[in-house]
Amino acid sequence: MRFLLSSAFLALMLSTALLRSTCILAAGGPTNLVKGRIEMLNSKARLRGGGVDASGVAVWLSPLKGGLKSEGASPPRGRIEQRDKRFVPHVLVIQVGTEIDFPNQDPFFHNVFSVYDGKTFDLGLYANGESRPVRFDRPGISYLFCNIHPQMSAVIVAVNTPHFTVSSLDGMYSINNVPAGNYELRLWHERSDEKQLEALRRLVSVDSTVTDLGVIRLDEAAYIPKVHMNKHGDEYPVESPAYRRP
Repeated sequence: MRFLLSSAFLALMLSTALLRSTCILAAGGPTNLVKGRIEMLNSKARLRGGGVDASGVAVWLSPLKGGLKSEGASPPRGRIEQRDKRFVPHVLVIQVGTEIDFPNQDPFFHNVFSVYDGKTFDLGLYANGESRPVRFDRPGISYLFCNIHPQMSAVIVAVNTPHFTVSSLDGMYSINNVPAGNYELRLWHERSDEKQLEALRRLVSVDSTVTDLGVIRLDEAAYIPKVHMNKHGDEYPVESPAYRRP
């Protein structure tokens, strides 16, 4: 009787494994987690407690030519709010083709625009409770500003892959549901120079449940803050009008 029960149990386990394998194949293959940590050197940004702010680093995996192609539905809509005279979030990574909403949550007007690289647009003045969309239809880095409030800035990184993320305050990042295959790892950070970012490109082979890329170090020593102009290419006036709703 024990032998019969063990045989039945073994048969059940084998059939379960076969069913699981069939489901994985039907779904297009197993998916994995890619993770790592960003470490900032000579950081220009500090947290309130004195620690280093390692957030805002865009990380993405581009499938190599001839490798596994990532097919899927249209990318979901994104969102950057205008709140307390800030853009939230400050850095957003999206897949090319994504439409982003820009709702105004402040009790005064804003004028979101971008004339630097990436996607160029000007949403004009609009008030609290209103929102205007922009579709980002090509890869690139888009620097966003408000034509009324010079302290407002944000960055949208549009990439040709659905496998991307942004690092957290402690520098940790993870990309879920990455199909097994070969990829090129790319990074972007607004306080890192282009030469350094190019040097950090690397090939990544994803073939296990968890792929740990370890620590990647970014040096901010060469970063020099730049003052941006308004959408007309002029300096901001010393006192900008409030543009409050009457």
